[in-house]
Amino acid sequence: MYLQTSTLLNDKFKEKKRKNSAFSIRSWANHMGFKSHGALQQMLAGKRSIPKKYIHSIAKSLELSVGETMYFETLVDYEKAKTVDEKNIYYERLNHLRPQKREVKFLDVEHYKYFQNPLHSIIRTLIEREDFVNDPAWIQKTLRFKTTQNEIEEVIKRLITLDLLEEEDGKLIKKYKAIQNKIDVPSKAVQEFHKRMSSIAQDEVSKQSVSEREYNSFCFNIKKGQLQNAKKRLREFTQEFMDEFEASRETSDDTYHLNIQLFSLTNKN
Repeated sequence: MYLQTSTLLNDKFKEKKRKNSAFSIRSWANHMGFKSHGALQQMLAGKRSIPKKYIHSIAKSLELSVGETMYFETLVDYEKAKTVDEKNIYYERLNHLRPQKREVKFLDVEHYKYFQNPLHSIIRTLIEREDFVNDPAWIQKTLRFKTTQNEIEEVIKRLITLDLLEEEDGKLIKKYKAIQNKIDVPSKAVQEFHKRMSSIAQDEVSKQSVSEREYNSFCFNIKKGQLQNAKKRLREFTQEFMDEFEASRETSDDTYHLNIQLFSLTNKN
């Protein structure tokens, strides 16, 4: 789901460019009747908001469907929203308008082994790298943390059994863009997942150079009534972050994990 107009515009621009190599920002701006291409360039860079009067001309030039145009218009409103309540309204509307593709698969908490072991999601991510080799020995050597080739083989078999991966001509293919557990559903397996990833993060803070990692933490006070809004904003931020920085399939050469932890430091009165 797009949460930034600049990301959506850039993706659509690249699609047009692939179909027509002569398509450029300058020619696009001229086609829409812009006086110069500078304003459009700033919109693509995320440095300028999109005026409402340009929405339909941009949508028409990109050949967006009616549903895509409604999504695009709502996304502009979402970016312009000034209050948390306004943001939430437009976010819910975006959720409703987004294409209903099976890009995200929700697993029940009964899939204990998948959620318990982070290696499942790590391997699903690894296979989309341009340098990936479908070989347990290569995977074991590539990962920074300790694992065995037997465990890697078991995880791959389980992913295929759960219909989360498929193997074609010796190549592993990811079937869903993302896997999620149902939000705020307590599960021992999910707890084990976060414990293990936090343990890996603890080890890597002293192993990786500061140029390779980014660790930050801070304490703050909050009104209890704002906690649900705070959690929602963290989920929105994570989606925006992924939209901006996640590399497309077979173009990446490194794999990272982002941990976000929000928890209380004090006992309840």
